[in-house]
Amino acid sequence: MDLKNDSGEGHASEEDDSRTALPKKILLVEDEAIIALAEAACLKRKGYSVITAPSGEKAIEVVHKDPSIDLILMDIDLGSGMDGTEAAKKILENHDLPIIFLSAHNEGEIADRTFQIGSYGYILKNAGETVLLASLRMAFRLYDTHKKQQETEKRLFNLQMSYNSILRHAPVSILIVQNGNYTYANPYAASLLGYASPEELVGTPVLETIDPAYRQSIVERIHTIQHGIGNPPMRMKILRKDGTSLWTESVSIPMEFQEGPGALVIGRDITATVAMEEKLKREADLHAERLALVEYSFSHTLQEILQKTIDLVCGFTESPIGFCHFITEHSDGSQRIDLMAWSTATLERYCKITELSAHYPFPQAGVWADCARLKRPVIHNDFSKVLGKKGYPPGHPDILRELTVPIIRSGTCIAILGVGNKTSPYTEEDLEITARFADLAWEIVQRKNTELDLHRSEQEQRTLLLELRHRIKNSLNQIISLTSLQEDGQKDQAAREALRDIRNRVSVLAGLYESLYETGSHMVCLDRLIQRVCCSLVQAFSLMENVHIDCQSESVEMKAKEASAFGLILNELVTNAFKHGFPQGREGRIEVSFKREGEKGVLTVQDDGVGFNEDESVRTGAFGFELIKALVFQLDATLQVRSRASGLSGTRAVVTLPLA
Repeated sequence: MDLKNDSGEGHASEEDDSRTALPKKILLVEDEAIIALAEAACLKRKGYSVITAPSGEKAIEVVHKDPSIDLILMDIDLGSGMDGTEAAKKILENHDLPIIFLSAHNEGEIADRTFQIGSYGYILKNAGETVLLASLRMAFRLYDTHKKQQETEKRLFNLQMSYNSILRHAPVSILIVQNGNYTYANPYAASLLGYASPEELVGTPVLETIDPAYRQSIVERIHTIQHGIGNPPMRMKILRKDGTSLWTESVSIPMEFQEGPGALVIGRDITATVAMEEKLKREADLHAERLALVEYSFSHTLQEILQKTIDLVCGFTESPIGFCHFITEHSDGSQRIDLMAWSTATLERYCKITELSAHYPFPQAGVWADCARLKRPVIHNDFSKVLGKKGYPPGHPDILRELTVPIIRSGTCIAILGVGNKTSPYTEEDLEITARFADLAWEIVQRKNTELDLHRSEQEQRTLLLELRHRIKNSLNQIISLTSLQEDGQKDQAAREALRDIRNRVSVLAGLYESLYETGSHMVCLDRLIQRVCCSLVQAFSLMENVHIDCQSESVEMKAKEASAFGLILNELVTNAFKHGFPQGREGRIEVSFKREGEKGVLTVQDDGVGFNEDESVRTGAFGFELIKALVFQLDATLQVRSRASGLSGTRAVVTLPLA
């Protein structure tokens, strides 16, 4: 039978993108043509679009071709072919459509069959138009509700799948704890704790996975959760299934899970972070201790420095035994072990060796010296299995494990630093720490030896300098004494005066040398030098009791070389005043002054003696005056001498010299 569309609106295969604005389309499945026409007409009057199918087979075909059908009115009894319930089952296998069954029978068995299929209504054919239309409205409403529920369920399902995916792939540990056991775990948490799957972990007591040092804290945190209060982040060690441990940081909050109270625990693996923090702290500690060791070395002996170094290495490597020995190479190429230092703990607790010499030939050293032979660090973590052992000297502690590091300079091993008997195997980190301290110790040893050599050299030079000063002083005094003796033995007055002048000049140099010796500096204080020269000349001319000398000077320092020239100038000027200013016992006064004027110094020597004519050549041609002029030139100074021609009573000499 051909499909008929009584509305004249075309076949069911036509589609419209604005379908929501079109009337609801109903597929009427009825094998009785007259009944089909009547029911279709009724539905069209109420605004529905209707297409008909005379059999179940045709209905299946129509639904397959026309996706715009909104509802099916299905007659149950469709004649000789497929009945309505069977056709409905086939349609619902591939399409989600509301189906209302039509039947002339009201048996309960038929109604049950339609209910099991999932019908949206069951209408008796003689129920009337009102019941039919009401049933249609109800079916559409139920179907809309059903679709919304499906969409909601789909969203919930997708959301659940997303949550599950997040939990499965989250790079953090997510656990739920109830009654002290794990009741949920994501894969990351299971893997972190060393379990093959979350299912294997579920049911495990929480405390079994916690390091014993933190179990009491976990009990307290569980108690806090039971009072509805969350816990702040906490660092702790967890125990994996295989017994190894990891560092984690976790936070926990109360929650409901599977209709029961529990705790949501979210954590992360911080083992690498803790390891880095410990490494940084150790580096800081190492740096601080190395600086402290350097500072310690300035005020302690070499033996104390070595022992301090070994104690530090033993502390960082957790070793009860430590030592540092030197290797000395002789001119014939042979090598010798010099036993230098042991750790404090080694000396106090272990070493009771009574017959161990301070040194012995290097070839006699045991495997502990292999690092020197190989010129690389050596670790023996199972000393009992080491080949080539030579045994221990009497009183030596048993060695369980050992780490030795050679100190190499210019390709030669010059010392060995070693530690031993750590409770756990030595690591590369232990080796690095030992090597760093070994190098630092040797640098300190070299610096200390250099300091000792410099100190010895300084002491030798100081002794030599003292001896030299003593000899120079004695030599000058001998010259003064010899000239004095020679002067006393001379009857010629000119010779006596010449010897006295020599003695006075040498006395000036001796006084200058004495000043340098007393101050220990290369600078000379001029006021002291002036006083010393004047006092010396007063003694030299002690027979001239009627002549008095007055000295006044500002405190000015001058280099020794310039000061020696200055002292000789002063000596000559004052000597001239004594010798030529006061003849025949004349009374008088000599005034000596020195003062700073800006960047220059002014030395004035003035007497109130007889003076002299400035054009006389006798005095200006004398040796003393020529010496003064030469020394003035040496100092880049100027000299002015004034006497009677200038209206003075006596003589005044002024020397102006630059000051540095």
